[in-house]
Amino acid sequence: MATPFRPMPSNGAQWRARELQLLGLLVQQLGDTGTPDPLLQTMLRQMDALLELQRGRIVLAVPGDAHARIHLAHGLTEAEIAHGVYAPGEGVTGLVLASGQAMLVPDIDAEPRFLARSVARNDLPEEDQAFLALPIQRETRTIGVLSCHRSRRPGRTLDDDLGLLRVLAALAGQRLRVGTPRPLVRPYLPAHSHSLAELERMLALYGGKQARAANALGLTLRQFGYRLRKARAEAKHDA
Repeated sequence: MATPFRPMPSNGAQWRARELQLLGLLVQQLGDTGTPDPLLQTMLRQMDALLELQRGRIVLAVPGDAHARIHLAHGLTEAEIAHGVYAPGEGVTGLVLASGQAMLVPDIDAEPRFLARSVARNDLPEEDQAFLALPIQRETRTIGVLSCHRSRRPGRTLDDDLGLLRVLAALAGQRLRVGTPRPLVRPYLPAHSHSLAELERMLALYGGKQARAANALGLTLRQFGYRLRKARAEAKHDA
């Protein structure tokens, strides 16, 4: 049966509705305590279907291996997945692995550090292509990268995508650390490390439960509550 045609959102409110639909689909699988792969594969698939964040992939650093490799992907062939091997500091993906900082490439043709290793540039649409890559972290250690391509979209900015992907990367990090011992004390993170939109998205993902949202972001409940109150107050003051 063919997938029904859905017109592209034309404004911010319609894009927000798509975001909530994506988060709702992921919430349905959060209770599964098995392998994290089905949830993360759903995440990559729906990133494309709902928000046109295409060719999403999760690159993981494997203990004992000097290189990180594509673990899950959507929209890539087996050969393209096999080519997804990165040393720390190599290309955009390797830089995110090494630095633990997100990278937003508005135009891959203008970024010399973009390797096009997995997907050749000729296999991508001719229009400008952006690439977003975010660290997946377990506590304070970067264990992988969540990345995707996207074309220009009316009514939606790259910063909109980056905010949502931060939440999805945090979810991936939490899912991938299931069963991993956690330290008794979590390190303090700067108060400006999460925007109000990111905090609200994570809170929505966990049904308004601050303790679970805090855990997914690697924060204590007190840290999460403080940041949320502060961000809401600042937004109210600026309104």
